[in-house]
Amino acid sequence: MRLHIGIDDTDSPNGMCTTYLGAILYRELSRIAEPIDLPRLIRLNPNIPYKTRGNGAVAMTFEVDEDLITEVKNTVHFYVDRLADFEHENTNPGVVFVEGEIPKELVEFAMKALHEHITIEEAEKAARNAGVEYFKFKVGRGIIGALAAVAYPLERFSYELLAYREPDNWGTPRRVDKESVFLADSWSYPFTYDNVDPYKRSVLITPHGKDPVLVGIRGIDRGKVLQTFEMVRFEEPVTFYQLYKTNQNTDDHLTYKKIGELKLYDSAVVRGTVVKPYWERGRHVFFELEDETGRIRIAAFEPTKKFRNYVRKLLPGDEIIAAGGVKEHEGVLTLNLEKFYPVKLVPKFEYRKPKCPRCGVTMKSKGNYLKCKHCGYKMPKKLIPVEVPRELERKIYEVPPDARKHLSRPLVLPGGEERILEC
Repeated sequence: MRLHIGIDDTDSPNGMCTTYLGAILYRELSRIAEPIDLPRLIRLNPNIPYKTRGNGAVAMTFEVDEDLITEVKNTVHFYVDRLADFEHENTNPGVVFVEGEIPKELVEFAMKALHEHITIEEAEKAARNAGVEYFKFKVGRGIIGALAAVAYPLERFSYELLAYREPDNWGTPRRVDKESVFLADSWSYPFTYDNVDPYKRSVLITPHGKDPVLVGIRGIDRGKVLQTFEMVRFEEPVTFYQLYKTNQNTDDHLTYKKIGELKLYDSAVVRGTVVKPYWERGRHVFFELEDETGRIRIAAFEPTKKFRNYVRKLLPGDEIIAAGGVKEHEGVLTLNLEKFYPVKLVPKFEYRKPKCPRCGVTMKSKGNYLKCKHCGYKMPKKLIPVEVPRELERKIYEVPPDARKHLSRPLVLPGGEERILEC
């Protein structure tokens, strides 16, 4: 019997994370059942406000003897009970078991969970209609991710190797040799990526929370991911590691919509015209975009750093494709920008002083008239519009690695431009 297992919402700020539980379960269940491929780490809609870290859920599939199915399910329940941090209010696990083939309606549910907001009630209804066995712990919000992870059609995928720490070290700074990470990255990039920020000279594979993860190494080549991990020097013990197949860095969260169709928490790609010059509030940059169905505010927030400089170069009338997540900022529906592509740029003019018609020297302002300081020629003050080059290219601009969503596909990877340029 083929048994699909989904787990989600075991994360807590006190240390526990879903991938740690998933990795332990995969190891334990592999002793009594035959795993079908690697476990899967499925990232869901990154805009949901009550999401756990990265909004990730774990799924795995086993070939199980009929007389062992109860033991497999009991093992899952045992480890959820043992490892989930039930004391924390945001820990609301859900577990899902699907026997046999994945129903088509669950695949549709999984895709919706990637793009939109889904309630617990909707997830329960989808599970009941498909005859799926599910279990809620506390509020049970985790059944949304568990159900979506089990059914998600992982047609495009990458890998992530997650190495875990000894429990005594949880909550302390990660001890990883920085130079070894840069050396490993220089060898494996771009088959592994987002390991470092070369401009800040900072390491990106180490998280900052209290969770059990020591490092996470992402890549599109399974062998290169494993070799990169072996090249990194660790200054604390590694208890074990797990390689996951994942939908990270696929852009699969982005779906095409008209501006008037956008809803709170959507992940979307839209095409429109810049209708208002950019403005800044604090260190955030804003502008407005419209199409024939409506208008929305677009934002490049401070963590996107130099990316904001490109946003500042947009002018009213420019036609662009914009990708990002819809949230509410200061009471206004706002698309938080992940990428944009200038489709058509309007001409840009600068107004300059004319040259003297007698001697060709640039005129100087003298009150309400212009005067040539070389020959003394005077003329009424009138500036001349001169078209100047735009400082934007016909290419996709993306946020830097440390501001990138788990699901956003870096442009360095094959297909990194696909989802934008299809719009």
